[in-house]
Amino acid sequence: MQKILSIKQQVVRTSLYALILALVLSSILGYLATKHEVNELFDATLIDNTRIIKGLIDSEQTHQNWIDLQKSLDETLLEHISSGDQRFNGHAYEKKIAIQVWSKEGDLVLRSASAPNHALAPLKEGLTQFQGGEYDWIVYTVWLPNKKSWLAVAERLDIRQELSTNIEASLLLSLIFALFLALCLLKLQLKKAFAPLVELGEKISQRDFNDLSALHLPHSPDELKPVITELNDLFHRVDSSLEREKRFLADAAHELRTPLTVIKLQVEQALIQPDARETILQRLSESVERNQQVVEQMLLLARLEAGQMSVHTTTVIFSALIREAIAQLMPLAFKRNIEFQLDVEEVTMNGDSALLLSLLRNLFDNALRHSPNNAVISVKLFKQAQMIIFEVVDAGTGIDPKFLGEVTNRFTQVGGSDVGASGLGLAIVSKIAQLHGMRLVLNNHETGGLIVSLLWVNHKV
Repeated sequence: MQKILSIKQQVVRTSLYALILALVLSSILGYLATKHEVNELFDATLIDNTRIIKGLIDSEQTHQNWIDLQKSLDETLLEHISSGDQRFNGHAYEKKIAIQVWSKEGDLVLRSASAPNHALAPLKEGLTQFQGGEYDWIVYTVWLPNKKSWLAVAERLDIRQELSTNIEASLLLSLIFALFLALCLLKLQLKKAFAPLVELGEKISQRDFNDLSALHLPHSPDELKPVITELNDLFHRVDSSLEREKRFLADAAHELRTPLTVIKLQVEQALIQPDARETILQRLSESVERNQQVVEQMLLLARLEAGQMSVHTTTVIFSALIREAIAQLMPLAFKRNIEFQLDVEEVTMNGDSALLLSLLRNLFDNALRHSPNNAVISVKLFKQAQMIIFEVVDAGTGIDPKFLGEVTNRFTQVGGSDVGASGLGLAIVSKIAQLHGMRLVLNNHETGGLIVSLLWVNHKV
């Protein structure tokens, strides 16, 4: 398996490759540019020197003969003296030149000590490169009109190559030093840049598994802030999930401990009282049914609070759902001679039919449990401007106004609730209403009873 490098190693390695590539390319381009400029400079200097020599040799005021000029050249141009000789008083980069003068008949009449006996270049005007034995030469040839001769001034090419190489070597050493310095600075900067990330890792590793509080790194860079935000959001979600689980377990223990004890006692009574067994079993069945309803509502509420309920939105005829929910609860209503009075308009909406049916069942069940026998429960559904309003009015005793804001909490029972109430109905209604963009409003009726209203925007207006 290929080893995965750290981000720091990847950045350093990639930067090193990029810098080396840039160094190689800049060295090649620099060497070619330097060589070109050196050649241009030396060519121009050679031409200038040739013209100066021409002016001295071909001047009408110059009366020296060729022998005197030869002697002067021998004393002036010391190319034949080694730079290690004590008589050498020049410079390592001075131009190593050779001078020849040829008659128009092709006879060599003058040459410097460094010049060979043969012609350095064809006897014609211009620059010519000559490949000799030990050295290569660049030759500039001009015509001497007064002397009726050809002047050839040559310069060795090795000094140009040496100068170009030395310049490029100096640049290369500077670039290598700059490369080393850049890598050192890059490592220091990376260490500084990754310090907040290392600090974040240390903070997480040092935490207890129960510590889900938010992380705080005040000096974190902008790139790390989204990570910290998402981690804090994750901690918050995990903490909320754990709290919901704890609350669910506490609710289950609170709600089921007593009913299970009652069921156990009823079973024991049925075993020791055969004559009353049928009555006891009937009460036992009712207890089991109630506990089943409580467990189902607890599980539904837990899924709603955890966001695990997927909402399958379709076009729903809300008025039809009202009739369906009432039909499911009619046996309980008939048993207590309670009547549902409907004033319902035909309304369609977008929502999850299963969740909306659960909302309605809980509302109607809550109204039935809080209404006395022979009562009337009013159900209204109507449109008002751009709003849709759904109301359920029971015939109970209502709720103390100071508790109106609390009855949607879990296991909250106020007023005249009977023993069959679980305290979860309005909490479930509130959660489902939120999922569908509904606003839940609770008010006491002026003649008694509780008005539960749901309001939402009519998008089909």
